[in-house]
Amino acid sequence: MMTSELLAAYHAAHYRVQHPRGAFTLKTDSPSTELAALLQESGHSCAAFITACNPHSWPQSEADNARAQQQLAGELEQNGYTTIPAIGLDPAGEWQGEESFLVPGLDLENAKFLGEQYAQNAILWADAETAVPQLVVLAS
Repeated sequence: MMTSELLAAYHAAHYRVQHPRGAFTLKTDSPSTELAALLQESGHSCAAFITACNPHSWPQSEADNARAQQQLAGELEQNGYTTIPAIGLDPAGEWQGEESFLVPGLDLENAKFLGEQYAQNAILWADAETAVPQLVVLAS
């Protein structure tokens, strides 16, 4: 269940992208020049930040999260997407970071589908025109 505290935590999180040419951090509702440049260079019109870790924000074991992430990576690769390693971080340090992916070209509908498939409460999504990551709530 999505609580106001959980929603606030998602908005406060730092979404760190481990791009080979230089890491950068995405924040909800804040334009990202790095994301805009990455999308322009790659020719993609959008990107999603997604994880398979900790379904419905219930902590799982490291092994379970690693298996889920590996499954998500395989599904994305099978569908022709390139993934960039990433991690969702709590700036207050109250919860452990979640391994994630930035997926250039993953449109909103497919990102929502995958987020729901992996029992996530929300995903982050941005289009190339604004490069402003938006929190897309999947759970009510």
